[in-house]
Amino acid sequence: MMLFNDYSIKDFLHHELFRKWVINPDHDTNIFWDNWLAEHPDKRAMIEQAKDILLLIGEEEYEPALEDQQEIWVKILTTIHGGKRFVMPQWWRYAAVFLGLLVASVAYYNYNRREIKYTTQYGELTTVILPDRSVVRLNAHSTLRYRHNKTREIWFDGEGYFSVVHKNNNQPFLVHTTDVNVQVLGTAFNVNTRRIKTQVVLNNGTVRLGLNQAQLPDITMKPGDMVTYSAATKQFSRSTVNPQDYCSWLNNTLVFNNTPIIDIIAALQDNLGINIKIEDERLAQQTFTGTIPMDNIAIFFKTLSRSFNVVIKEDQQHNYIISRK
Repeated sequence: MMLFNDYSIKDFLHHELFRKWVINPDHDTNIFWDNWLAEHPDKRAMIEQAKDILLLIGEEEYEPALEDQQEIWVKILTTIHGGKRFVMPQWWRYAAVFLGLLVASVAYYNYNRREIKYTTQYGELTTVILPDRSVVRLNAHSTLRYRHNKTREIWFDGEGYFSVVHKNNNQPFLVHTTDVNVQVLGTAFNVNTRRIKTQVVLNNGTVRLGLNQAQLPDITMKPGDMVTYSAATKQFSRSTVNPQDYCSWLNNTLVFNNTPIIDIIAALQDNLGINIKIEDERLAQQTFTGTIPMDNIAIFFKTLSRSFNVVIKEDQQHNYIISRK
């Protein structure tokens, strides 16, 4: 512990053990630094200041300069040799320089490849503005990921509405799901990856789809097209729809046109995380046309009860049960 006695705030910011204690502490690092502060109470103010700075910086890589790395090695070797001043041989100096360059290169590589992630909970909507100014509106229970150095390549799960900015150099924008790879230049479209399939509805612009694990050529979509594909079941469909019906969730509503009630129940479960059970299979296949506000499901239940002569009950586990009167 003598190694840290003459450390400055900058030295602490450099040191891996200190960074781990502040950014990602565990049992051992907590014990170490608690003991060290108990032995060096005069250093507490400096430690607190260094912690505040590091928390402000976050997890960005903060590497010491080459001369600082050499000095740290000398201190370590001096400690090992019983306090005698250790003179670093010339080859050690070259090794320290090489080590510093290697560490800096690895840090830069990891920094560029670090992952940015956005997640929404049930009933939550959020807007993500990407570094290229493209905008993604995330529906409930969805996840969006991209790497720091590849901001126009997205990995996506859930449901989202993409408004992609066109680049002058025609740089593509890629969205990866389990089932498809969506490639666009500048457009707006809705992606839904729920229920073991991916559904893409194009609002405007042009989209090219590559279907994963399918012996089919890439598909070029035009506005109003809806393509649904599952890599697991190999089921594929293409149809023409009203795109506004499939992105109505942007206004916190769900719009249905002659939709089987079983599909409506699935949409409510996907967006709100509630469990609804239909006891009558014939009712499940009945169709419904209307708008359901996602923040007031009681309106849907009242309409369903009145239109189909059913009873909706909620049990102690907050599950909804729909049955005939």
